[in-house]
Amino acid sequence: MSGRISVSRASAARTAQQAKAARDAQRLRRERQVESALTDFYEQTGRAEQLRASASARAAKIVADAETAAAEPERRAREAIEALHNLDEPRDQIAELTGLSLADVRAILAGFAGTGKPQAGGRSVGVEPVVEPVPVDATAGSGGAKVGEAAAA
Repeated sequence: MSGRISVSRASAARTAQQAKAARDAQRLRRERQVESALTDFYEQTGRAEQLRASASARAAKIVADAETAAAEPERRAREAIEALHNLDEPRDQIAELTGLSLADVRAILAGFAGTGKPQAGGRSVGVEPVVEPVPVDATAGSGGAKVGEAAAA
């Protein structure tokens, strides 16, 4: 009888080993799938970070180039504010006509004070176009003379 038990035990051991081997193979496949998914995750996350960094650098360069290009039109816009002031337009009227705040008009005019030229030094008060211009009579405030003509004294 002991012979039957050992055959039966050996058969059971083989069956157990096969079950364990199948489970180990399944675990190994799953671990490889997990590793593959994590590799994809880290690779794609790195790519996304590179794309964002590259786009951010390009955007910063575009903004810097735009600031450089905008310097001349801003200077001319400030000169136009000075021209309105030299035409004896009151500061509050200049602010109303241009859509700037009175503080911005004062700051721009202060930049011209004593020099006749806008003072250099970094970015100045921004001059933005008026969205809806205020209708103004071309002869108002100039003693009947049109813009560009001298008033009769």
